[in-house]
Amino acid sequence: MPDIPSVLQIGEKDSKGRLTLSRGDLFTLGSKVETAQDAVNFYVAVCSWGAGAKARDIYRRIPTLKEPDVGEKLLGGIMLAKDSNVEAEDAYRSFRTSDQYRLKGLGPAFFTKLLYFAAGPTDSKKMRHLILDKKVAASISWPDKTWWTPSEYREYLELINNVVEHLPEAERSDCLEMQLFNP
Repeated sequence: MPDIPSVLQIGEKDSKGRLTLSRGDLFTLGSKVETAQDAVNFYVAVCSWGAGAKARDIYRRIPTLKEPDVGEKLLGGIMLAKDSNVEAEDAYRSFRTSDQYRLKGLGPAFFTKLLYFAAGPTDSKKMRHLILDKKVAASISWPDKTWWTPSEYREYLELINNVVEHLPEAERSDCLEMQLFNP
């Protein structure tokens, strides 16, 4: 049995005594991914954060862990996200296409979280990766679907990064993404 990531053992607790994860915790964990086991631990942490307290969403993330070469595939896509020389669209494509790092049960709503946290925060207002899910897509009046193409992901990043340039109160483009998730 692999070790439980320390970020899932120690930390702040909510009003019910449950451990909580922050975006900062996940950026820290993402920056430390170097092995297939690190990638699996990172996936578990990101999915725990993304699913929150919804048991149904947590349950849906488990089949991915049973996929062949899950650690290596997660690591491959995560390393692309961390590499500033790799276009965001290409890192997205790596998890979306079956010939590279695609995993059953891991769709854009969760693999964009992996990309975002693996790439880490930036000193610029613009970010290379952002989370894209149905709630964010609905907030920008995109069609109700869950599998966006790599070019649609690029267009989404361009849109958010361009809009944030006109919002002096937004520290970075992920601040706008958070507002779109919780309008």
